Amino acid sequence: MSEAAILLPRMSSRHFDHQRQPPPPSLSDLVENLWTVTWDLPAGESYTAAVLPYPSVNLTVTNTESDVTGLVRHRYDRHLIGRGFAVGIRFRPACFRPFVRWPVSRLTDQHRPIAEVLGRSTVGLRGRIEEEGDQVRRADILAAFLLEDVPPADETALLLAEVVGHIAGDHSITRVSQVAALAQMSVRNLQRAFADYVGAGPKWVIQRCRLQDAAARAAAAESVDWSSLAVELGFADQAHLTRAFTATVGTPPATYAKRAQAD
Repeated sequence: MSEAAILLPRMSSRHFDHQRQPPPPSLSDLVENLWTVTWDLPAGESYTAAVLPYPSVNLTVTNTESDVTGLVRHRYDRHLIGRGFAVGIRFRPACFRPFVRWPVSRLTDQHRPIAEVLGRSTVGLRGRIEEEGDQVRRADILAAFLLEDVPPADETALLLAEVVGHIAGDHSITRVSQVAALAQMSVRNLQRAFADYVGAGPKWVIQRCRLQDAAARAAAAESVDWSSLAVELGFADQAHLTRAFTATVGTPPATYAKRAQAD
């Protein structure tokens, strides 16, 4: 989980500890970051962590499972109870594709065992991570597992990772035609490449990034001019932003902002 994607971040920080670290240099072209989450809740208490995921694939080991999670098109909820951990690798958008020989869209909204996806044994992996109490070293163990079989460079993956990075960082990118110009592709070829490498179309990626912008603004600002923000982020009007935000996050943006500020 990335901090910018965690919903109600201040409330969440009181229920679990989330840390990130950069990948080793040999994985920096393919991996955005390594991350760890730990929680230790009092008996009888629970917490549901809500995340608005980036358009990325995650490889994750927890105290109960070892999975590859594809791009998630909806809000992702994780119910926390008792004591536990998660350690993961968040790939750069499009950069999990070189590890497999099929379109990443097959993983969209899916959780599948690491061994099934990568065709490699994970026997003992979770045990080694669980035995290690230091979060940095837990992430290092998972990175070492990935480093055992790194694919050759894939120029398309690296290009699309840069393109998605531009979409995420530039609020003025609101149309597919702008993305096609960045990638120097036709719109049709861009859509095919995104389905194959990213897991969803460029229009969806643009909206997800702009909704993350809206959620971050709501969590950080004491008041938000939703009408102006909707135009700034490329929505037709405030009603359009409200519908998209509510459908994805589960609550209208103004309500989300009140909860974030009350917290």
